[in-house]
Amino acid sequence: MANLMNVNPMTMGPGADSNEGSVPKVYFKHVGELADESKAKVIVLYRTVPSEPNNCLVVGTKFLPEMYHNALMRAVESEGGQAAEELGLYLARQAFPDGTNMLEMLHTDNYIKKFKTKDIIMTYGTTDDGRITLNKLNEMIAKEKGVKVSELAVKDDSPQATAKKDTAKADAKKTTKE
Repeated sequence: MANLMNVNPMTMGPGADSNEGSVPKVYFKHVGELADESKAKVIVLYRTVPSEPNNCLVVGTKFLPEMYHNALMRAVESEGGQAAEELGLYLARQAFPDGTNMLEMLHTDNYIKKFKTKDIIMTYGTTDDGRITLNKLNEMIAKEKGVKVSELAVKDDSPQATAKKDTAKADAKKTTKE
């Protein structure tokens, strides 16, 4: 009979490495990779873009300086990051160690890139069951919520955006009356 001393039973199970002392790998929301041959790791900030339901906004983690990379990953892995439906909304309220706003810095320094949702694979595990293209995930989420994928995009309800919409509507009415 094999001696199983020092084997943590918590590490035995699906996704666990069978090596003694191994720790099961944890998977986080908002983490994916490019569907191309590079399989470059990305963090998905917004699963859809307003008026562009087939596009998303991501950050390629390998391009970030180490300080920003580590802080971003801590934010993704945090309770707040994991609870966020769209990570970008959470990052807008977070700061990097140097005090700069996370979302603002990623935007200003051009780290945020737009990709087709079909070109991003969300990674929730090591098997094919734990991988899904973002466009399919968005379809599932929309179906569950009873909305269209185009309705998943974050809406800007800030006073500035509301004022712009009101001005545009007034201009449109004025143009149609003339």
